[in-house]
Amino acid sequence: MDTEAPVKRLPARAAWEETGTALVPGVLEPDRFKALAEEAHGRLELVEPHIHEHTAAHRDGSFASPVHCGFIPPGPVLEALAYDKVLLMALRRTTGIPRLIPRGGAVVLYREGDFQGLHTDSVKSTVTVAVALTEHLPPMGWAPDLLGAFPDRLGEVVIEHGVFPAGEGFTTLTHPYGDGSVRAFAGYHVPHWRRPLTVPMGLLATMSFMDL
Repeated sequence: MDTEAPVKRLPARAAWEETGTALVPGVLEPDRFKALAEEAHGRLELVEPHIHEHTAAHRDGSFASPVHCGFIPPGPVLEALAYDKVLLMALRRTTGIPRLIPRGGAVVLYREGDFQGLHTDSVKSTVTVAVALTEHLPPMGWAPDLLGAFPDRLGEVVIEHGVFPAGEGFTTLTHPYGDGSVRAFAGYHVPHWRRPLTVPMGLLATMSFMDL
């Protein structure tokens, strides 16, 4: 009788280091998600513009290219989630990184036409966590083949492919919306970007976790 070959399952840390991303289910209850979205919509007037036109390597090893969006400081609901022990324990299990500590969060506001060019997050973002707070938020660009690439290499990518690269080696990551899960990804180690938004508005809650 034919049997299927067993599925190879990598330990959490090995899987994380190979892919740089994971969906973490069951950590955002419906009422909490609703409160998070309502809080973000109620704080739009607090948005701080995040706009620059340069491409640069930062002293912490992160990389930036042109960006046009806004950041909303965290309210009490997002602040509580960013430091939530249940979420932290789930992230440690999922990534296999036992010394993760929370570094806080913010909401990214995109208006139609807003974008973020290819970049990596601060060194404080060993793990970046994101969840869409508006429906139909398009996926972000994602370059897993460039995991751990030095800023000089990322500068070459921008020269060769632009700040929104496409084609072989470049893919996308979606963000969950209202299903109880969050998207975790290696924000400092894997380059990512967001093409100009084609819907009126998008809100993305983000949280950073650092490996001690």
